[in-house]
Amino acid sequence: MRILAIDTSVGTGSVAAVDDHGSSDRPLGPAGGHARVLTATLAEVVADRGWGDLGTLGPGDVIAVVRGPGSFTGLRVGITTAKSISWTTRASLVGVSGFEVIASRAMRIDGWRDQRMVIAYDAGRGEVYVATASPLDHGWTVAPPALFRRDEWLASLPRGSHVTGPAADALETPLLGRGDLMVAPPEARHPRALEAAAIARRRAESGDFDDPHALVPDYLRPSYAEEGKGSPAG
Repeated sequence: MRILAIDTSVGTGSVAAVDDHGSSDRPLGPAGGHARVLTATLAEVVADRGWGDLGTLGPGDVIAVVRGPGSFTGLRVGITTAKSISWTTRASLVGVSGFEVIASRAMRIDGWRDQRMVIAYDAGRGEVYVATASPLDHGWTVAPPALFRRDEWLASLPRGSHVTGPAADALETPLLGRGDLMVAPPEARHPRALEAAAIARRRAESGDFDDPHALVPDYLRPSYAEEGKGSPAG
């Protein structure tokens, strides 16, 4: 199975090409440049794996994309590109939750196995967008996310909570200051395309795909879709 994975949800973003013999991945650089470099970087990882070019993808291949949470602009770039490749090549499409990707990274990097995790994104306006991820035999179940005020969320975290997610970067000092929390290291707080590819593989093997016409982003705020004509953060 060949999987081409895209993450433009937050931060620097990344892409990966994965097959049964190995993988190739690349960072995309600062978020503002994703639209400019994404297609060329995808072509690079495809060439690295010896697949030829993007046009050689087809039925039987998988396009994986982190569907959010994330900023309006970032998700629009990644999901539009993933849909376009799926439509033009007839490769299957799998949208992956960023919460699940981060949980998988924390499990792999920090050894958090069999642990329920609290995963937080910075939603701006003094708020965080938070969900809990609980391990299953294969993968994770993610509870419906919700917005919280930063200070209220910090105060409400139960003792012994395992905390990760992009918001932990800005909130590292108060999180570590609690002393009763397990906080993931920086490299385990952000989604990455390689992890998204692994999750997409499990779904593809069970025949669980997304309809390119129906896949929509999971924004950091429900209102971001309506605010798209304005100037949302990201």
